[in-house]
Amino acid sequence: MATRTGETGFYRTLVAIETDATRYYGPEASRPALLGPRDAEQMLAHVAADMRALLPGIAECSLIAAGALFDQTQILRPGYPVFAALEATAAVPASVGRPFKPGLVSIGAADGVMPAETLQPGAEIPLGLLQLLPVVVHGPAPLVDELGQAMEYRFLEQGQLSPHSAAWLQTAFRVRVNHARLMTLTDLSAMLRLQLEHFGFLPLWELLDAALSGRDGALRVRTPSGNTLEWKGGEVHAVFETFDFWAREGGGAGLPAARLALAGGYGDWTREMRQYITTLRAHAVDVRFHLPDSGPTLAGTYVREVSAAAPRDGDPAVTEHSFGDLGTVAVTAVADGRLENYYPLRPRGLNDIQARLREVVRGGHTVAFPATILYDEETRRLRPDRTA
Repeated sequence: MATRTGETGFYRTLVAIETDATRYYGPEASRPALLGPRDAEQMLAHVAADMRALLPGIAECSLIAAGALFDQTQILRPGYPVFAALEATAAVPASVGRPFKPGLVSIGAADGVMPAETLQPGAEIPLGLLQLLPVVVHGPAPLVDELGQAMEYRFLEQGQLSPHSAAWLQTAFRVRVNHARLMTLTDLSAMLRLQLEHFGFLPLWELLDAALSGRDGALRVRTPSGNTLEWKGGEVHAVFETFDFWAREGGGAGLPAARLALAGGYGDWTREMRQYITTLRAHAVDVRFHLPDSGPTLAGTYVREVSAAAPRDGDPAVTEHSFGDLGTVAVTAVADGRLENYYPLRPRGLNDIQARLREVVRGGHTVAFPATILYDEETRRLRPDRTA
């Protein structure tokens, strides 16, 4: 992927390192090391030697890189902030027409901290086996364009890093390098698209691609489980359906109610929604929830719904509806003589729901955990656990 600034241009490439992801978890977990200035300089020299061996014309360009490895969720973000930070370090000629002077621009950490916040790998990001080292090619615009076309072709076919460079990266970053190769930003995007499409998440890629490309027009998608999401105005808008709406008017309206069929259907709907939202937010894409009537944004961490059903004598004060690996999907509470349903929208939403229930459900009360989503088959609405 190319960008331009005046007479010079940039091309965004990466070293993709397949690592042993088991090292990032467990009692002796460790994340890839951050390189100091001297090691970052040596790192870039190794990468430059491999790139120049493949494409000699790169010697007439500068290479810019930081001594850090990133997860793809930090690389593939709107505006490509990691690449933008690298490009911002490029020296600008003092006057128009001044000859371009190639060189190696490496950025190292001091006491474990990068000089720019956007170049600091996110400590909260769960790491996968693929770790990425971004490298920017900077040079005269016509040459960068020519090299860019060559890199798109040659990296795919011949971009494997030399054993010497791979071994150096393994030692410096303190990771196991199973495989290391050069790729372009276009290659990385194409690889993610193929992965998502293979697992049935092509609509998710379409939303992410709209965010990465800064698409002006709206894009509306409907997922296999019936979720509706729309890219519009620089963010994704997701329609949130409570169980009662979903089962009566939404995607579950045509499903049978017997044998907890609606529980399975809504569980699948919820799982898919959470997968979409979690992935989009990991890539720093803003997501806003709306109810099906396209009303105001749901600004809180949970949704509260007053049920049309009435409580019965003996109903437990609180029923936590869950489904398999999803954990809590909804909470039904008896409060002030009515039934209220609560749905977490964010990970901390369940804690906020519990805090709310301490306010509205007073005194000692019973809590039921039926280990499924309970509903009335006739009304198709959530209900308390009346066997508790």
